[in-house]
Amino acid sequence: MYNIIMFAYNEAGHIDFALKNVFNNVDDRLQNVYLLANGCTDNTIQIAEKTKSELQTNKLKIVEISIGDKCNAWNHYIHDIGENADCHFFVDADVIFSHNCFPILFDELNKTEPKPNIIGGYPLSGRNLDFYRWLIEERSCFFGNLYGATQEYIEMIRDKNFYMPVGLNWIDSFLTKAANTDIEFYSKNLPNKVIHKKGVGFEFESLSPFKWADIKLYKNRIARYELGMIQETYLDKLKRQDWPRRMHGINLDISSHFDEKAKHLGPIKKYLVKKRLHKLIAQEESRE
Repeated sequence: MYNIIMFAYNEAGHIDFALKNVFNNVDDRLQNVYLLANGCTDNTIQIAEKTKSELQTNKLKIVEISIGDKCNAWNHYIHDIGENADCHFFVDADVIFSHNCFPILFDELNKTEPKPNIIGGYPLSGRNLDFYRWLIEERSCFFGNLYGATQEYIEMIRDKNFYMPVGLNWIDSFLTKAANTDIEFYSKNLPNKVIHKKGVGFEFESLSPFKWADIKLYKNRIARYELGMIQETYLDKLKRQDWPRRMHGINLDISSHFDEKAKHLGPIKKYLVKKRLHKLIAQEESRE
């Protein structure tokens, strides 16, 4: 049996299609689909409820989370919600899944010995497709758009009390490092901890420079990636057991030394990263 966990932040325009896309690509081994609506300020949840009614299923569990942070939502599922299942597929709401991807990946996982920690979805579109596939083949990377975690790996995460720090950006890199090293963050990957199946995965529409929504998404993506790279330099200096539960202190230090920490960035990227950093700090302080 497998679960599917979908992250959604203000996905009112996509959520109906995204949920139906999931249910169109599962089999009778599906246990539950969890929609983690984290910090939504639009009508994502109301639309999801309507979709659930249309699908006439009791397997869709809609979970409203007040904090709009993907790491917090990931922690919440892993440590507070996640019921036992052979595999837990984590997905984003803005991608299209290949035909029957969940049963196919589940079968691939079940026949692989020794059991890996993760089976990643294969990227099937995008301008940087060759680079994405190089990351998979050479570095055993996987992407937050679609990946499945074994129950054994979920239990390892819990046993090692591993949490992703709230406020961490561009988390795919950290999840990849964790899975490839049994959450020990060695300098080299352990063998066969992450697997893929070619041709089975996800695709997404290319962003258009003529659509304001796509431009905004692209800018946010740049800011998340570049800020995440700066945050990574802090976490790399700490033992995993000493990672903070929240990035607020690190974000404050980055802000205090921003010119030094962001000296490698051009002026546009600096502006975008500083804007996102200040937003994260303000959000954290408003919750105190």
